[in-house]
Amino acid sequence: MTAKISSSYQITLPNSMRKNFQMNAGDEVDIIETSEGILVKKAMTREEKVRQAFAGLDEWREKLPDKVKENIKKYAGWTASQHREYIDNLPEMKLQMGEKYNA
Repeated sequence: MTAKISSSYQITLPNSMRKNFQMNAGDEVDIIETSEGILVKKAMTREEKVRQAFAGLDEWREKLPDKVKENIKKYAGWTASQHREYIDNLPEMKLQMGEKYNA
């Protein structure tokens, strides 16, 4: 399919392509330079990028040792400060900090 570059250096995607790829005004496209020329493709939405980033997470989690899985469940939903407070109050941490800082 061929399109012309306008005087303002823009191209219009043919209606049939916009419908096929479910594209609307304001949608983003990726413009990729290749050895054969220029490739224009529909950009992924934020949601699609997030899904792609986390696509292998379940498979990765299944390979974790059982102890790690238990800890993930135990601390799920904790804020960073809650986790830090828990760690700081562990007896072995208090002992280590006391030795390190003579407290």
